[in-house]
Amino acid sequence: MLLNTRAFYLLLTMTAITSGCAYNVPLAVDPVKDMHQSRLVSKKMPIKVGIYLSDDLKHYVYKQQRMGTAFRMKIGKYLPIVAAAMASAMFDDVILVDSVPPYSNSYKPDVEAVIRLEILSCYANAVGDLSGYIKAKTKLRITAYDLDGNSLWQDEAVGESRSTELDFIGSLLDGMEEAGKTGYQAVFSATARLINDFYAKPPQKLLALLEVKKAENLRNLPNFELFKTLYEKGRFQYDKKNYCQSLYLFAKASTIVPDEPATLFYTGACYTHSGDKQNALKKFADIIAKSPSGQEASDAKKWIQRLNDPLKIGLANINKANKTALDNEAVRNALTNSNMYTVIDTAKLTALNNPLISPDFSQFLDSCSKKGAKVIILHEIDSSSQKASPDYYGGEDVATEHSVRISAKAYSTKRKQLTTAILINEKSSTMQKQTAEEEAKTKQQLLENASRKLVLQLLKNDIF
Repeated sequence: MLLNTRAFYLLLTMTAITSGCAYNVPLAVDPVKDMHQSRLVSKKMPIKVGIYLSDDLKHYVYKQQRMGTAFRMKIGKYLPIVAAAMASAMFDDVILVDSVPPYSNSYKPDVEAVIRLEILSCYANAVGDLSGYIKAKTKLRITAYDLDGNSLWQDEAVGESRSTELDFIGSLLDGMEEAGKTGYQAVFSATARLINDFYAKPPQKLLALLEVKKAENLRNLPNFELFKTLYEKGRFQYDKKNYCQSLYLFAKASTIVPDEPATLFYTGACYTHSGDKQNALKKFADIIAKSPSGQEASDAKKWIQRLNDPLKIGLANINKANKTALDNEAVRNALTNSNMYTVIDTAKLTALNNPLISPDFSQFLDSCSKKGAKVIILHEIDSSSQKASPDYYGGEDVATEHSVRISAKAYSTKRKQLTTAILINEKSSTMQKQTAEEEAKTKQQLLENASRKLVLQLLKNDIF
């Protein structure tokens, strides 16, 4: 039981009447100071990261109802400053961002990676009669993404806390402040565990972002050496086909030496592979204008020619009837909005119930080829929402995990062969209860993100 006696009900009722709620953000906490005093800050990873918290978490309030009285702990109010302090203990520079990668042309924050923090469960209780203590427990998950939207690191941690002994009746306001501190300390304890895990076993995929770059000396490098380091690091990521990541580095290099032909060329190539056709064409045109006789200009002309002749691509949804209520136009819209493809309608090309069954499939590809399609993409969308694993406390809040999966196969209509198979899993969680309409909206947003990632995967495989 969260509230054990009528006296404590009276305490909460009086507080609710006098302040409008039982708890506000604890004024006596300082996450930055606490982080340094805890000696958690070690040698930081020298990259600039963005930290993302969903609106659902920013407004999250843990609450219990007992005999018409609300016990409230506004965790969402102090989660952003705790999260920022945590990220600052691990990385050189931290800013808040509006979403997770990949980013559209209209929004590209100046970061090299993005951290998302989620609450998987939350619990609080007041133990005792006229006096006692407050306890809290929170489970957090952290995920790190590169700019292509790939997950580089994920970890989970549980934080627990317990207040000092309280006289529930004699210390009305102190008791409410102590409740807030206890909730804060549980969240802080979980982030401390995440930081310890980070330093105990540094994530190798995150460390790969530092390849070539002598990060600790970067600020002291002469301009040319700084340019060279950024360029080489950009090439490293380009060769790994991390094109959004590479684009970030080449853009930084270009601020130091704006007209270097190789940097311009690779920047244009990165724009191409990240689905930004207009900027790619502009960058290739700059190369031709500034270095018309170089090899880069010759290569740029070939890329311009290719970009000006968009690949005709057919799209067929092979979902079973009523399997998902999501808007399947999201995949088509992502392909179209990239300007890298001309998408043709395959719906009228065949009346096949299952185009994957041979020989119908061969006939289907022939029909698409006659329509002009060079590649046909068969895709299937699935989605789910389910509760995360609870600890089975009475009154525990547990996150709902949402997932959208796109399974896609690209076939050459000429060779009638599978060109590539792509599987995209996009996930998020919510702590607050959602209506059916809100849940559908959450899944639709995941589908749109997954569709953008599908386009990036096609471009990464040179299907354009």
